[in-house]
Amino acid sequence: MSPAIVIAQPEDLLGRVGEHLGWSEWHTVTQAEIDHFAEATGNRAPIHVDPEYAERTPYGRTIAFGMQIQAMTTMLLSDLWELRVSGGADVGSNKVRHLAPVVSGARVRLGAVIAAAEEVASGVRTTLDLTFEIDGNERPACVAQVVYIYGFGNDAGAP
Repeated sequence: MSPAIVIAQPEDLLGRVGEHLGWSEWHTVTQAEIDHFAEATGNRAPIHVDPEYAERTPYGRTIAFGMQIQAMTTMLLSDLWELRVSGGADVGSNKVRHLAPVVSGARVRLGAVIAAAEEVASGVRTTLDLTFEIDGNERPACVAQVVYIYGFGNDAGAP
């Protein structure tokens, strides 16, 4: 399924301030993904990588890293929009809260609102309000406000 929204010019972002872009497809967070993240970060805490240890915790299974869930932003956003930009930069996060654990095997999806968009010399600085839902859970895994700069034309999208 192709995303319904195409971002190909500044107006595609500037004209959507306040708009909820929808929800991504559900993504199952696997133990293999958790293990890869643990290896990449050097954080091999047993709650993440040792299923036998995790069985004895209140979660009953290993849990994903909070930062791992947030790092899925670009992947999940690709379900919502197709970026036809010349470049982009991840400027950072204004606010992030990890509210509920994501156990191995759980499904998550992303909802996004364009909270702000403003033209800057290198493109459009775009602020997104993100919610990472867990299938079957009332509390989201994470809420975050992130900032990107998307470039259009000949620029590289640098800040």
